[in-house]
Amino acid sequence: MSAQPAEHGHGGGRLGLPPMDTVQELRAALRAGHGFPGDAERLDAELAEQLLRRVPVDRLDQVDQVPAVADLVAVAEIVAAYRGRVLLAADPETSDAVDQAVADLLARQGAE
Repeated sequence: MSAQPAEHGHGGGRLGLPPMDTVQELRAALRAGHGFPGDAERLDAELAEQLLRRVPVDRLDQVDQVPAVADLVAVAEIVAAYRGRVLLAADPETSDAVDQAVADLLARQGAE
């Protein structure tokens, strides 16, 4: 039996978005302007914070005691959050709601 790619539906036609089933696809979507301004850089920074932690070679035998090992659950949560941001930014109803909220806030500031 061979493994089949999962059908996640995280892009690839939904709201005209590119596929986002891998970290590389998500990064490419963010760099292409999907999502919110600055998301591509923030995603890279957050992933680097989790993935670039190192265990000193002289402490490999104590890896269960070293807190600086990548937390893959945290990595998965980061990826899911940015995928969700791309979907939110591409949703016309969400975009309209954000625009209306900004307009309301600006109007209130002008009235004060």
